[in-house]
Amino acid sequence: MNILFICPNWAGLATPIIEEISRQGHQVTHLDHSDLSKFKYIDNYHRIISKIYSKLSGVNYKHKQTDTQIDKILKAFFIGRDKYDVIMMMEPNIFNRKHLDILKDNTNLLVVTLWDSLRKSPDNAENIDMFDFKFSYDEVDCKAFEFKKINNYLDPDWHPLIHYDECQYDLFSIMCFTKERYHHVIDILDANPWLNSNIIFYCDHPRKMRYIKDSRIKSTNKLILGEDLAHCISQSKGILDVLQGDQSGLSFRIYESIGYQRKLVTTNPHIQHYDIYNTNNIAIISDENNIPRDFFDKPYELIDKDIVERYTLERWVKNIMDEIAC
Repeated sequence: MNILFICPNWAGLATPIIEEISRQGHQVTHLDHSDLSKFKYIDNYHRIISKIYSKLSGVNYKHKQTDTQIDKILKAFFIGRDKYDVIMMMEPNIFNRKHLDILKDNTNLLVVTLWDSLRKSPDNAENIDMFDFKFSYDEVDCKAFEFKKINNYLDPDWHPLIHYDECQYDLFSIMCFTKERYHHVIDILDANPWLNSNIIFYCDHPRKMRYIKDSRIKSTNKLILGEDLAHCISQSKGILDVLQGDQSGLSFRIYESIGYQRKLVTTNPHIQHYDIYNTNNIAIISDENNIPRDFFDKPYELIDKDIVERYTLERWVKNIMDEIAC
């Protein structure tokens, strides 16, 4: 199939998907969100004028200009191109109905696979009716909106760099900063003072970094990716998974724990209903935030290969392609 894959390559998540779709025999064109939304203020005067316009008109100037840019870029993109068999995306909230009409005119199937729950990103639901196939990893959304259930996946490049017994830390995590998450992590560290942890918050604005004052927690304005991330995970016996809001699906940290063969401490109780659940490898923490003191004493237990295979990127792509080909 000839596929247009529209997805931000944030944290490099899009690259292995594109490579795997191609490996399975499909022709793939990638359109990054940064290629579509390029609005920038010319200067401070332009910024001031835009605020005045927004206040007087009731229309957000930046959003209006961005929508216009996306409209023009999409129309130009499809000039001289054959109609795609499939257009697939992860975050439809950057498009309005006019944009989606342009996309539907240039494909046989419009497909969305949501990375976030609709409770976390409700704006993704605004034009969901325009899609021919809708996939989500979130069990609640699947039941409420009749989406097709699909899990997240293991990246084939994830593997431990050092042995479990050689780890420097008990627990590692890097996560996007929110006040709710930050305070939850503090509660976890307070409840388990014996933990030797390496917890990092990624902050996309200096004011967020100034909010982090606990000496047990680090902050960074740079994403930790690739080999650097593999090194950080491998240096710890476990990964901390702190959910944002009301989430029922499994985050990528859970799949990283499998790939890197590290234990998992999670606030997600839904994981106990999956076949990867093993009390030796996974500790679910509740309101008390307690982690069993001996949890990291026993080594990680390898999961059966047949079970792991169900969560690979190869299976993820195949499941989607099989479903939309029916």
